[in-house]
Amino acid sequence: MPVRLVLAGLLWLVFAAGSFAEICATDDLGNRLVLREPADRIVSLAPNITELLFHIGAGEQIVGADEYSNYPEQARKIPRVNNYAAANYEFILSLEPDLVIAWQSGNGEQMVRRIRQLGLPLFVIEPRTLTDIPDLFERLGALTGHDREGAAKAATFRRRLDRLRAEFSGKTPVRVFYQIWNEPLITLNGEHLVSAVIELCGGKNVFGEADPLVPYVNIESVLGADPQVIIASGSSDESPAWLDMWRNWPGIDAVQNGHVYFIPPDLMQRHSARILDGAERLCRYLDLARSGRDDSR
Repeated sequence: MPVRLVLAGLLWLVFAAGSFAEICATDDLGNRLVLREPADRIVSLAPNITELLFHIGAGEQIVGADEYSNYPEQARKIPRVNNYAAANYEFILSLEPDLVIAWQSGNGEQMVRRIRQLGLPLFVIEPRTLTDIPDLFERLGALTGHDREGAAKAATFRRRLDRLRAEFSGKTPVRVFYQIWNEPLITLNGEHLVSAVIELCGGKNVFGEADPLVPYVNIESVLGADPQVIIASGSSDESPAWLDMWRNWPGIDAVQNGHVYFIPPDLMQRHSARILDGAERLCRYLDLARSGRDDSR
């Protein structure tokens, strides 16, 4: 074989090898993850992560998901590997994932640490602002080989977010109590993403200054805060029975004026594209409180 053909072949191999660049992304804990190629077998440890992956076109690459991954409908068919309290690590290993994605505050330090100890490629998310969500579209798009779709979805989300911000940011503030459970009475503080949604709509979380991310409160403290709007979430898409409990406290502004509402928790408490659907509902409810109209149901 002529020498020039041998040299040409070697140069082609060098070029081809160099053309497959490593994929790098930094997670929300500041850890840099490097993959040699897009992840093809993904384990999602939280429902918001599962939604994010489906949203950018990577849903079919999920081989294991948490117990509560229920959206979109295809997510229900994915084998379950964990819930909020525990994970089946042997099963996760058997799936041979080339990427595990965890939610720091949702999965907890112990689960995240154990996944890391197993030597699996790990990417941890912890979004605290609404602008963090489209950034996740782009980073997860890069890690999964869906760069273009991730970028397109991010651009759409940012435009929609900008429209809501422009419409509601200058409006009169409304005091809001966001209830995630009844007994005990539980809410969320100002560092949670739900507070970012409340602020987007021109509201003020009445327990925004509480120390824990998930504060336990009591009726007396809610009476003292006197919210103008009460939003109840619960644990499903059905309005919780305890929503009617507030009728026992007519001295609260929100109760007196009929501004006690239900928003499905999946639309407010998940760090996914659907959070803007929840935001639109919340913004409408706060506008009703501003106008003085009674929209009780």
